[in-house]
Amino acid sequence: MSGPVEESVRTDALPFREIPYLPQKLNVTHRDDGSIILENGQPLRPYPPHMLAPLVYWAANDPDRLWLAQRDPVEPEKDGWQRLTYGEALKRIRRLAQGLLNNGAGPGAPLMILSRNSIEHALIMYAAMWAGSPVVPVTPAYALLSQDFARLNYVDGLTSPKFIYVDDGQEYQRGLDGMKLDGRLVIHARNAPNVENQVSLDDLETSPTYQVDLAYDRLGPQTTAKFMLTSGSTGEPKAVINSHENIASMVKMIRSIWNTEKLEQLTSGQQVMVNFLPWSHTYGANSILHSMADWGGALYIDWGAPTPARLPEMIRNLKEVSPTQHTTVPAAWTAIATEIENDPVLAETFFKKLFVMAYGGAAMGQDIYERIQKVAVKTTGERISLSAGYGATETSPTTANVHWPSSVMGLIGLPLPGCEMKMAPVGEKYECRVRGPHITKGYYRNPEKTAEAFDEEGFYKLGDAVKFADPDDPNQGLAFDGRIAEEFKLANGTWVSAGAVRIGAISEVDGALADAVVCGLNKDKIGILGFLNENFCKRIAGSIPLEEMARHPDIRQAVENGLRFYNQKNPNASSRIAACILQPDQPSQDKGEITEKGYINQSKVQSLRAAEVKRLFRAPHDEDVIVL
Repeated sequence: MSGPVEESVRTDALPFREIPYLPQKLNVTHRDDGSIILENGQPLRPYPPHMLAPLVYWAANDPDRLWLAQRDPVEPEKDGWQRLTYGEALKRIRRLAQGLLNNGAGPGAPLMILSRNSIEHALIMYAAMWAGSPVVPVTPAYALLSQDFARLNYVDGLTSPKFIYVDDGQEYQRGLDGMKLDGRLVIHARNAPNVENQVSLDDLETSPTYQVDLAYDRLGPQTTAKFMLTSGSTGEPKAVINSHENIASMVKMIRSIWNTEKLEQLTSGQQVMVNFLPWSHTYGANSILHSMADWGGALYIDWGAPTPARLPEMIRNLKEVSPTQHTTVPAAWTAIATEIENDPVLAETFFKKLFVMAYGGAAMGQDIYERIQKVAVKTTGERISLSAGYGATETSPTTANVHWPSSVMGLIGLPLPGCEMKMAPVGEKYECRVRGPHITKGYYRNPEKTAEAFDEEGFYKLGDAVKFADPDDPNQGLAFDGRIAEEFKLANGTWVSAGAVRIGAISEVDGALADAVVCGLNKDKIGILGFLNENFCKRIAGSIPLEEMARHPDIRQAVENGLRFYNQKNPNASSRIAACILQPDQPSQDKGEITEKGYINQSKVQSLRAAEVKRLFRAPHDEDVIVL
């Protein structure tokens, strides 16, 4: 069934494209202390002892199978893709591992990576892990955008890397100059930096000896694979210890909810993804890159992103490669919704082979889902499941997801096989806590924070409040009920769930708002700082600067109408919005207002935009304030 669907046909009345999920099973235990234990009834499939095993398997069994593809790193505007097969990858990883071993690689010699996603980045990452060196992937912003390199040097001091990898030595020269290298080896893919001790990736490669085989034999489940950094939104970044077992088991947890034989049929034997999520973050590095390696999948590396400058590249790639599944952050889905609405050719390519869509990293509004499904139905005649994954850096990351066809946004799903989830009473809410083989053993060189992160039974405390979507039917899944730490009180003592207000407001505005920051601590009402969806607002006001969009009467009216509709549904003081100021710019990643995965940092934005927050609550309001 394909082709356009009449406007009068409700998309929720149409079937989902076939999804090969196994039958859902849920075990629920109510404890005397008020906590609730949830476990998946499906068994966790056996997982390999470490992360290199899948690469060895696919290289041995299907060496010509595509693993990674990227644009030309020097001339990305050129057509075509550079490709790397599993067989070629294994040969290069072994050669690089030998080069690292020759220079002292091992458990006490971490490798710091400063690089965007690339084939070379993947090769040096897996080579370091093969050689036993923990990998420290660092967001490039710490070296490229920072003025004082404070975060970069903090991470350097915390993790003490023996090696530093940069994809472009000249591009990262300023960051390297800001570090105390003390003769440490700097490895580069191209353009040698001006440092005391450096080597190109090509020159590091050396014919492998028995040392490479011995290094492989030393790898085990408890070997440290990575130190993954937290965002540092509440202080300095913490280095989360990811063992090989943590990541290898998490990947198999995801695979344990699929009917693998049916999946092979639907994907013609290979999964295909196009993805930009950074490998300096757990979502992109583990749930995307390593999951695809475990699947034997093909990953097309996207150098685009859902930002005005990089969105054209993201769309270019999605117009060329039809994915079998697509998972990304809500900010990217918001951009995709607008683009597929405007470009039928893009929609045709995007939905051609797609059988499942997913999001993670933050909650997504129902309006985005509805817009995407409307185009999916118009293009294919079917709905395509768009569901959520849930987790954290400390859970490697995916610990729960929606593993059934669902049309409800805001769910975090249910625990994956092998994960034990506790809903622990905290005040009037339940905090989500988890344990299993995918959970970190703690933070590197930070015993105090490690102790704080776990409860007395060894459950990791995620800090998110959760609730049953349907209290009478736990099988409908858990819904996000706000961040415990982001809740605040109004002056009259009323609690406000910032997460719920944010999602509700964005949804009811229906496209014009990309994000919002909820304010009102110790005030007598709630106000929001609104960030506009530029591509959507172009429909209303044309191609004008963002600063003008924030003042445009038609855009302001669209936001006001949506917020008034939201208030009709949410009249209580704990959720009603009294005022809004549209921001003339977008949140800054460099300043910490937004993370790499697109999640807005509520407290950081309010701190940096304190004057704007004051305007929300200052009487009389000035003309920029939308008063509701």
